[in-house]
Amino acid sequence: MTDADNALPLDENSRAALSAEGLRYALLDTTDAAAHDRWLQAAYRGLHFAAFTPDELADYRAGFDDARSIGVWDETGADALTPVATVASWRSPLSLGDARSVEAWAISLVHVAATHRRRGVARALLEGELRAAHAAGIPLAMLTVSEATIYGRWGFGPAAYCADYRIATKGLRVTAPMPSGRVHRVDAPALRPLAPAIAARAHERVGGEVPSDALHWDRAFALAARTASRAPHLRAARYDDASGAPQGFVLYSVAEYPDDFSAHTLTVEHLCAATDDALVALWRYVLDQDLVSTVQAALRPVDEPLPWMVSNPRAVQTVARREHLWLRVLDVPAALSARRYAAADSVLLRVADPMAFAEGDWMLTTTPDGEATVTAHAGESDGAAVIDLGVEALGALLLGGTPVEALRVAGSLAEGAPGSADRLAAVLRPARAPHLSTWF
Repeated sequence: MTDADNALPLDENSRAALSAEGLRYALLDTTDAAAHDRWLQAAYRGLHFAAFTPDELADYRAGFDDARSIGVWDETGADALTPVATVASWRSPLSLGDARSVEAWAISLVHVAATHRRRGVARALLEGELRAAHAAGIPLAMLTVSEATIYGRWGFGPAAYCADYRIATKGLRVTAPMPSGRVHRVDAPALRPLAPAIAARAHERVGGEVPSDALHWDRAFALAARTASRAPHLRAARYDDASGAPQGFVLYSVAEYPDDFSAHTLTVEHLCAATDDALVALWRYVLDQDLVSTVQAALRPVDEPLPWMVSNPRAVQTVARREHLWLRVLDVPAALSARRYAAADSVLLRVADPMAFAEGDWMLTTTPDGEATVTAHAGESDGAAVIDLGVEALGALLLGGTPVEALRVAGSLAEGAPGSADRLAAVLRPARAPHLSTWF
């Protein structure tokens, strides 16, 4: 059954718009297993997943049991019981670095069947989610996307980025000092109970992370029905600090290169470090493997320190870099005052928002210790930096991962006073690039 905190009322504007198209927009009754199974099959078919087995459906029903799941049904279609569109959503903390977080509305599994495109279904789903979250007082909405061209129209901006790396390990040495703790080879199932707590500490260090649910961790550790076939190939190691406390772990697999037994490829499935020592020790462990010539790692931070940890920076190649987490601001004071800032200043943000949630002139005032107040402002700027921007640019800038100057050059924001972009950049600068290590 949907968690009470996630059970926001159905949006009546979206219901009326879809009803005019002859479609039924409704909350899924997750206590009805057969209906939930049809909803899940439809949602993941939209992402081109293979059909779920009964065991996989049982896992996913449990995984989405707390979510607010919505479907759109065409009762005139050949399969009136299966939704032609889906969306799932739930409350989740979003990390802001410095052990801070803000509540956000996580939106997932947005799907519209090809048979029902261009009828306003996606618009009704997304706008319904934003109106519901705003009415509930949630300051942000967030999502990860399969296509980067869709969500800007609803005010989402790319706020955290990720990179995929390929490392040539032949002759490569790790030059970073060896930490005083110890790396242990462990069985993946034995590590699984420790993973959420280690990840929670790791997430406090950087903006952009969200906690993962039990289904995510079971999939990662090959303990869920859908990933169980990976279990024989999954390997794990844990880093303990000098006092014996677990501070990081890595999950990985190794694929043989048939033409050269000394040229295997190691794939880092997930590397999680709650301390700098854990990061260095786990990368050292990965790169020191015998009979491996290539290490590949996806969904890593764009400011990964690895090139500076090894004897040959050119051995660490960035094979892809892309946006990953998108944010949509719904309450400007609550969203902006939640994080810490890098400099003391005053910045007047003149925000345009077609849906009016973030519309207005907002004075962001930061102190030398990084605290902030945000107030509605009318009148002169009184020496503050002045920035004109849309709500999608505000979401992109919130975590400090999108360069202010790049948005200025691209025309996504404008200076209302000379030097304002530089002043805003100094205020927003994070110690670490924001990063999200998973999908949701």
